[in-house]
Amino acid sequence: MNSFVSFTDAPPLRLLRFAADAIDGIEKGLIVFYQMPGNKLIAQSVERNHDEGWEVRSVLVEDFYEFFRSERQRKGAYQWLGKDDLPFEVHNQAFSHTIFDEFDRTILLLRFLDETNQGYDLLYLYFNPRFKSAFLSSEKQSFSTSEKALTAQILHRLLATFLVLMREERESFGQLMNNTRQLANRFQNERNKTELLEKQAGQSLVEYSKDILNELACKYNRKALLSPEAETLIRNFSGKLSHLKELLTNAFHFSLILNEPNQELMIQDWHMDIEKSPLKSDKRRKEKYEHLGRTGDLLNRLEFAARSVLNDRLPLTGKNVGSHCDKPISAPAISDVLKKHRSEIIALFEQYPDQWPIIRKDFAPIRNILIASGEKGKNLRVG
Repeated sequence: MNSFVSFTDAPPLRLLRFAADAIDGIEKGLIVFYQMPGNKLIAQSVERNHDEGWEVRSVLVEDFYEFFRSERQRKGAYQWLGKDDLPFEVHNQAFSHTIFDEFDRTILLLRFLDETNQGYDLLYLYFNPRFKSAFLSSEKQSFSTSEKALTAQILHRLLATFLVLMREERESFGQLMNNTRQLANRFQNERNKTELLEKQAGQSLVEYSKDILNELACKYNRKALLSPEAETLIRNFSGKLSHLKELLTNAFHFSLILNEPNQELMIQDWHMDIEKSPLKSDKRRKEKYEHLGRTGDLLNRLEFAARSVLNDRLPLTGKNVGSHCDKPISAPAISDVLKKHRSEIIALFEQYPDQWPIIRKDFAPIRNILIASGEKGKNLRVG
């Protein structure tokens, strides 16, 4: 019967099932006890079936509630009963045979003080009258009164000890479950706190990024916003703040180059690391820019610097452009590096006629290269 014994069942239920398994000669058992959760009287029976197994049933006690209540208050550890001593047996003889069969049985009632100390749990053990105990000699066919009393005492002590162990076990299990629940709740609370801190930290990074963009936007008299994708990227950022500031500054500058002077800047997630993975979130733009190389980077730097010069309302001279580069460079150095990249510059201007509009049109060193190349017509869009 171990297959249906639950570790979390009430100790009286486990006692009934243990007794049915452990004691020879029992054909049926009934336990009646008061269950504190729910404050109700519970009755359950086990009965041997034709397959030599045990059938477990819940028994309705409403019709005999007063009888069981009275029996639970009586003293006496044990009592041998006949079927006529039990109202529910007499009742079932006359009207129902679904719970108890018609065999005449010797019934042992064992009382165990319940956990509230206000009454007794009642265990009825039905012995088969034809059962011959190993304690009986071959001449004897039944127990004497003294032998039955001794048997009842032994069984009561055995089952009382088992019941105490089960109650202690259940109490320990309850403490274990309580501790486990507390640990689980503590773990969940800590995880919730961690998630909240991560969320707050992520939002703090977004606010920090917006402050950086506002400073840059004020400096260049522009309006800059973060796209939702860029905010998500920033919330999950785990590097140093100095690195984040550098990424945002580069993204802002890159967005300046891509947009018209009076256009609102929208910082995208693919702006955030253009040096390592240029435009990786926009396939079309990536294909468009991936072959620019060092010459393209040079033109981007000059275009951005030229835009900064104009924003500061200064003449677009080599000196001013050089001083506004992210890494300042002298006017002669600009002329020198442009000469070294002359052929690549011409090729890029031909390939991308809409890019670098400021230096293409108004920066003299670039204009001189284009004029000298003989490609001053509409294909180069030199005004």
